Amino acid sequence: MIQRRKTTMYKVLCVALLMAFAVAFESGCATKKYVRNRVAERVAPLENRTGELEETSRRNTQQIGELRTGIDDVRLRADRAQSTADNASSSAEQANTRVTGVERNVEDLRANLDKYSVQTTSMVFFKPGSAKLTSEAMAQLDQFASQITDRRGFVLEIVGYGDSGKATRYNQSLAQLRAEAVQRYLADKDNVPLMRMFAVGFGASRPMTMQNASTSSDSSITTGAANASTMPRRVEIRLLTNAAVDTRPSSTGASSQIR
Repeated sequence: MIQRRKTTMYKVLCVALLMAFAVAFESGCATKKYVRNRVAERVAPLENRTGELEETSRRNTQQIGELRTGIDDVRLRADRAQSTADNASSSAEQANTRVTGVERNVEDLRANLDKYSVQTTSMVFFKPGSAKLTSEAMAQLDQFASQITDRRGFVLEIVGYGDSGKATRYNQSLAQLRAEAVQRYLADKDNVPLMRMFAVGFGASRPMTMQNASTSSDSSITTGAANASTMPRRVEIRLLTNAAVDTRPSSTGASSQIR
């Protein structure tokens, strides 16, 4: 009887132990599962947040690259604009310099427009009562015209005189005809433009003596063509040049026409 009770108690004790072990085991498994669930609940949002941060970082990196490209493009455009502005400024300065030079030249031209100076003179003589050019006079006019070939900015002052010192209508008319004869010859034979010549007859005024003719350093008089009696029967030619114009002959040669 006692033995049977011991056996029963032993069995009850074993069953209790098994149940306690089972409960403990089940409790441990439940605890681990709970822990795993709690960890999973915490990890999942972190993983999602990490993914969002990575995506945000990728987008930021892309935007930074695009921004750098835009900045480089803006710098390139700014450099081009600065270069264009520098070129425009240089062109403006050059244009201003040219305008200043032109204005200065115009002012010089205005200042010297009516300033003429005598470059050379010449005289030709006529027979009494005649306005016809002699062969010596023609040769002398040709020689005079050769000195103004290709010259610019000049005028010829042609002044004729009569046969004597008496101021008569005849002398006045003869003096004018002689001046016009010289003008016509220079235009026809030596191609001097009419707009560069003006002829006038002074009659018996301004008589010139042999002494004045021989001492005139800039006059061209044919040797032996003048004497005391022929001094009134002359035409004086003066070459006047404008100070505002370059009057140096060009290099085209003496065969060119006078301009």
